[in-house]
Amino acid sequence: MLHNWFIPHKDTHKKAHLISWEALIFYILIFILLQVSFSIVGFIKPGILGISSNVDQKILIEMTNKEREKLGLPPVSENPALDKAAALKAQNMFSENYWAHFAPSGKSPWDFILGSGYKFTYAGENLAKNFYASDEVVSAWMASPTHRENLLNQKYQDIGIAVVEGVLNGQKTTLIVQMFGTTQSIAGKPQIKVGGDELEIPRAEYMGKSELLATVTQSPFLGKVTIDTYQITKGIGFSVVILMIVLLGADLIVLHRRKVFRISSHNIAHMALLSLAAGSLFMASPGAIL
Repeated sequence: MLHNWFIPHKDTHKKAHLISWEALIFYILIFILLQVSFSIVGFIKPGILGISSNVDQKILIEMTNKEREKLGLPPVSENPALDKAAALKAQNMFSENYWAHFAPSGKSPWDFILGSGYKFTYAGENLAKNFYASDEVVSAWMASPTHRENLLNQKYQDIGIAVVEGVLNGQKTTLIVQMFGTTQSIAGKPQIKVGGDELEIPRAEYMGKSELLATVTQSPFLGKVTIDTYQITKGIGFSVVILMIVLLGADLIVLHRRKVFRISSHNIAHMALLSLAAGSLFMASPGAIL
């Protein structure tokens, strides 16, 4: 009967169908189907899915310097060549459809820095994507030990940041590239800090990269975003959690009125699962760093 989907069975007092373990499996399958559908739509209609970001390049630089100043470190100055290098790196990620420090074609972070005309002795790179606001980006970098160490590195004197929109893996994506550098003399070979590792640049490769990349092209973003997949998924997730909480509450009330006492490991498991799901949804973010 219809009411058995929402309240315990009148005779057996079995839980409502919508909070049964079978229903939980169904909800999981729905989320899997949703993600598969997003992938198909992104493949058929590139750029129609994604998020709208309000990340600002100038604010990111200001917030970076505020974090450095908290530890008494000197601020880094915006450098046009590093801005250009960051923009070239972001656009290359779109053109080659990848999300990594190193391109599938073999291009490295220093290819873009040296190709912009910036001759560094020490440099670094932080990446981020799909954050809604500038403070979320910096907070994520500061929460990561390797990114924090890079952002607060006292060797740097210059910074360049690019915030570029485009289509990555079929979805509208906002890429944030943060480049650091110094041209001050440092003993040894030129180095770059990427993903927590300090890499030495071979002298021959360093000398052969000057002005290889000369032009910053327009963003490859194809159109206005219409569907925010993250908000849809999060909204459905919260709706399911709220529904289950309401039904579990109704389950307790109905059984109390029937003078039926039923506390089992299943109830505890349900509540633990709901708490975990609600916490995960609340803390979730579409943003990622690298």
